[in-house]
Amino acid sequence: MDISQLDIQSLIVLKTLLEEKHVSNTAHHMNLSQSTVSRALQKMRALFADELLVRTHTGYELTTKAESLRADINLVINSLEVLAHKQSFSPKDNEATVRFFGLHPQMNTLMPKVIKRIRETAPKMTVSIDTSAQRHFESLNAGDVHFVLSSHQPSNSEQSLYKMKLADRDFRLVMNKEHPLANKDITPEMLLKAQFGQISLQGEKTLSFEHKFVELGLVDKKNRLSIPIQVSHFSSVANIAAETDTVFHVPTSYAQDICSDERLIGKPVPKELQLDFEAVYLFWHKRFHEDPMCQWVRSIFKELYSDNPTVA
Repeated sequence: MDISQLDIQSLIVLKTLLEEKHVSNTAHHMNLSQSTVSRALQKMRALFADELLVRTHTGYELTTKAESLRADINLVINSLEVLAHKQSFSPKDNEATVRFFGLHPQMNTLMPKVIKRIRETAPKMTVSIDTSAQRHFESLNAGDVHFVLSSHQPSNSEQSLYKMKLADRDFRLVMNKEHPLANKDITPEMLLKAQFGQISLQGEKTLSFEHKFVELGLVDKKNRLSIPIQVSHFSSVANIAAETDTVFHVPTSYAQDICSDERLIGKPVPKELQLDFEAVYLFWHKRFHEDPMCQWVRSIFKELYSDNPTVA
């Protein structure tokens, strides 16, 4: 490979192409012509001696080499962005995109005030938010996002992450107002006969508080909780709970939002089943720790939440 043939613009186009897997979508996203994107792709194919994108019956797919290049390309572009920001960073004039990943309840509770502040101070910046179901730190480690909002904790192998506490996390049981438990002071024993809904964002098979039933001796391998409903996103929770006897264990902030539906009610989780270690954190990778733009964004979170505890 002759590195002198590598230009930054084509590399940026390739990064978006590997994300979009589509020439016209990439052109639209980057406000470029399709011919410009196609030329950049041909240049990168020659440089890396690989097709990178191949057409299939369902559209375009990445080659094995393209898959292996994604994280490296993201790292190079992120490093160039950090280098550029170090030379000059002015929120008022900055046109960068700051990317976040997080689940709907946390994003819905914590991000509006942050976005308001960014829009007021940096009107040319773009805020990109991803709430799709995925492993929480995968996109952060790959360099696809600058920040992750999560109550999950990274594994021991993910030691390159920093974090800042943003909020405590509390839960409610959401159900139909006509549910047999709706007007009762709920005990753990009463919930043994309930029909639960599992919000399975990463393929989880057990409820987040099911281990509490085990600790109380109410549940074991032979006697399990009934979980007949599994969903991969929060968006369908309200309607399912309103139309069925399904009970969902959800963050309090989200419960308060969906219980504006007069068909629903949010009930306190019995004290014996409450999770006592939950908090929502802002995570970022060390590659962005010294980046002035990311430092500025973190200062907004610190001002809004770190010094003013809230519940998410």
